[in-house]
Amino acid sequence: MRFLLAFITIYGGKLLAQDTIYYDKLYARNVGESIEFEYKSRTTGQMEKDKLPTGKWLSLDSNDNILVETNFVVNKRKKRTLKVGLQLFRDPITGDTLLMREYNKAGVLTQQLGLQPAILVVVNSILHIYKDFGSYTIAEYRKSYSGANDFTTIWKSSLEDPTAIFGDSNYLNFEKRIGDSTLLMPASFSTKAEYNYISNPEFEKHPSAYFSIMSFEDQVSDWSVASISPDFYLSKVGALSGNSYVGIRVFSLRKDIEYIQNKLRQPLVKDSIYCFSAYLKLSPGSRYATNAFGFLITQEKTYIDTDELLDIKPSKNLNTQILNYKTQWMKVQCTYKAKGGEQYITLGSFQNHKELELVEVPGTSPESYYYIDDVSLVPIAREEDCACNFADYRKPPPPPPVSTATSDSLATSTYEQLQVGDTLILDNIHFDNDESKLLAASFSILYELLVFLHKNNRVHIKISGHTSSVGGHRHNVVLSERRAAAVKRFLTNNGIETERIETEGFGPDYPIASNDTQEGQKENRRVEFTILKK
Repeated sequence: MRFLLAFITIYGGKLLAQDTIYYDKLYARNVGESIEFEYKSRTTGQMEKDKLPTGKWLSLDSNDNILVETNFVVNKRKKRTLKVGLQLFRDPITGDTLLMREYNKAGVLTQQLGLQPAILVVVNSILHIYKDFGSYTIAEYRKSYSGANDFTTIWKSSLEDPTAIFGDSNYLNFEKRIGDSTLLMPASFSTKAEYNYISNPEFEKHPSAYFSIMSFEDQVSDWSVASISPDFYLSKVGALSGNSYVGIRVFSLRKDIEYIQNKLRQPLVKDSIYCFSAYLKLSPGSRYATNAFGFLITQEKTYIDTDELLDIKPSKNLNTQILNYKTQWMKVQCTYKAKGGEQYITLGSFQNHKELELVEVPGTSPESYYYIDDVSLVPIAREEDCACNFADYRKPPPPPPVSTATSDSLATSTYEQLQVGDTLILDNIHFDNDESKLLAASFSILYELLVFLHKNNRVHIKISGHTSSVGGHRHNVVLSERRAAAVKRFLTNNGIETERIETEGFGPDYPIASNDTQEGQKENRRVEFTILKK
């Protein structure tokens, strides 16, 4: 609420200080078709006639430039008209689209997307489109009778500008140092190859997606969601080919990871060899680059549930290189031998959490989010016809596990030995200073706890957060509660039922070391795990 009040104060005061488009003053005429109907006047009691707009209507200026494009549908029974489908607001000088709005069949606004900074005044509404952390936000105000601009809503889009990273010279220098040029080689086969089994390989067929969509469902032909909330992007500047591409999250400590699925043009032939390739690019806001990408080819349609993540075996795990470019598209390519009859391919991360590799890169979101474009699956005569930059085993096999306090076997036995009421400090749970966001360094110990809870599905636990005494008491209690909740969120996002986990924050109330030294303060900043039920 504090942020909202500040926003209203700052933007409300400055709202009309910059160039503003007063659409009402620019309207010269409206063009479109109408339906005529009769109604009984409440004033005179006589039958009168009126018209309701239907279909596409254009609002034009004096030079016949299109200012606003709106679609209407008439409800004859109720004798009223509704906005349905797409509504576009355009710049009167350049003709560029500034704002897209989409209304459902009931005339309810369900989507809107700002494309350029602008302030639009339409009748008694003021729409302020502005850039906020790499994406556009739309704030709406209503003119009251007193003449004040009363704030009504903020519509936040999480779709970021994929070209924004080119203005970050620090990142560009960083990418030159860590980039792997082998990822930038062209694919062996074009998406337009005659025998590409991927349907709609460049995502260009999207009959009901008129603009970028957060959490698309069935708007993109031949592609479906195999999890919750993958995203669809419509941007010629951002796409590798054409105008469209998709985005999925492959690693996060706070949100669900995502998968997309394609219905192949025809079933695969038993024992035939195919060359798979796809292009990926790390999003500008991602803080981590990772090796987490692979695909699953199946006979039946698949939906990935986080409960299954620890047990799913992908067809190929392309996990031998860090996919670290934000400015260039990276090719991932390998071969696949068909079992016969496969009709679906699912793309996403199938990486075992324990083996996940993460590299921190400049970015604001503690996740790995990748754009995907130009996917192909082409039959080949020889494996060498597919210039693979990924293979099943590109690195030498890892050495046998050492019997240390961090090995899976010892960690599992430590958890197994705990009885109801026993408490264990979860070492190496890391947060930013004075923050409750989990850092990637916490991943190893959280994975061990996750495995234990999956193997022992009757166990109920409590996660307790503790802080040092530095800072105000109330602040530290709230911070410890949020940190405990962050650990719970990681576990529930990876398939642990929420009712099995309680959380509590104690702030600085139960120190295990002196708060007079930095070392003691560090020990007191901890997360504990207690067995409630076995």
